[in-house]
Amino acid sequence: MKKKQRTLQNKNRYLLFSAPSLLIMAAIMIFPVCYAVYYSFFSMKLGGSARFVALKNYIDILTDAEFLEALKFSLLYTVVTVTFQVIFGMVIALLMDNITKWRKPISVLIYLPYFISASVSGIIFRWLFISNWGLVAQFLGQLGIPAPSWFDSPLLSRIIVMAAEIWQNTPFAVIIFYAGLQSVSLEQLEAAKLDGANGLQRFWHVKVPHLRHLLILVLAMRIMDAFRIYDRIATMTKGGPGTSTQSVSLYAYKLAFTKLRVGKGCAAGVLILIAMAVPVFILLKMMRSEEAD
Repeated sequence: MKKKQRTLQNKNRYLLFSAPSLLIMAAIMIFPVCYAVYYSFFSMKLGGSARFVALKNYIDILTDAEFLEALKFSLLYTVVTVTFQVIFGMVIALLMDNITKWRKPISVLIYLPYFISASVSGIIFRWLFISNWGLVAQFLGQLGIPAPSWFDSPLLSRIIVMAAEIWQNTPFAVIIFYAGLQSVSLEQLEAAKLDGANGLQRFWHVKVPHLRHLLILVLAMRIMDAFRIYDRIATMTKGGPGTSTQSVSLYAYKLAFTKLRVGKGCAAGVLILIAMAVPVFILLKMMRSEEAD
């Protein structure tokens, strides 16, 4: 009984000490969402008066061809980049798990892109691929190959934008998967080897079960981050050429702060939040069901 009371007192103390920081975090996270939801039902311009329009903003956005194009690109961007990040992340983590020499310097080189801000990575890739004086154009020029106008082509612009995302955020998957591989005990691997399992079988039956929950975690984190991408695209292509690389976040930003239609911008933000929440909720449900099993 006394032990239970002490445990309860310790929990209460923990909550008491953490309450201020939790309240601040809740205010920072919840207030903007509530603000956006509230004003999404109003027609208003920045600095102007607000007029209640119910669901009109949502209807206008969902029937706007520019938003639908941005949504298609964001979905394509998310599926392609997250898929490659998971594949490359798992392969690199497996290679690192089998490296004995130079592991630390190699790890630093692999993880380095992840610690660069998205806007800076966008500038780096723009410098690499910009026509005439970009590093890639100069390299191709030395080989006598004329460099294409990378950012004038919708297809090439999309490929470069996605390549930048994959390059920068694959290290996140590597870190998570490598940590999972480190949790596999040598005893389990040795037992599987004694039972006659080859390298592929040991990977599939011993290592993969340790990575299953981590795979769901990586998918959830990367889907949220990739779908809401704004800064890298803003510094690299500004959504161009035309609107071929315009994400839904860039669309919402332009709507609210370029066209000054704050109500519609808030409605676009709410739709983005819902679109991110649905797959993440499904993945988390899958994780909980696996834990229950």
